[in-house]
Amino acid sequence: MRWCRLRFREGQGIVLMAALCWVGTAHIAWADASQQASAPNRQCENAQTTAAMRECENSRFERADRKMDAAYQELLGRLDEPGRVKLRHAQQAWIKFRDAEAAFRADAARGGTLAPLIRVSVLADLTESRWEQLSKQAQEMKK
Repeated sequence: MRWCRLRFREGQGIVLMAALCWVGTAHIAWADASQQASAPNRQCENAQTTAAMRECENSRFERADRKMDAAYQELLGRLDEPGRVKLRHAQQAWIKFRDAEAAFRADAARGGTLAPLIRVSVLADLTESRWEQLSKQAQEMKK
């Protein structure tokens, strides 16, 4: 999803375009996820059904969420009290944004079987990105 930058207009087959966009980037997303996993999941590499793909993306999201939380906790431990308060507020706002953005993007396939898959894929992508941001900030504070 992160590599697809199409602009959709009402009446242009938004669901079809979203599905094609997702199919085109799904292989890349799953390849990234399988490389990041400590034990590659062969089932995800060959996922053929929407349900199997959704299960794989759920696993990728859960891994990303654990990593993000660890980075968040590490950064929180490096800050003084005013910094911790600001980070907590920023993280709460970011989680609201992430959830709203995932719901918005999944709406392109409203009512279809791809909607939950798009949603969890966006959640995973955004959470991985946030994990990288928090990790980088924590590393910079070590210097």
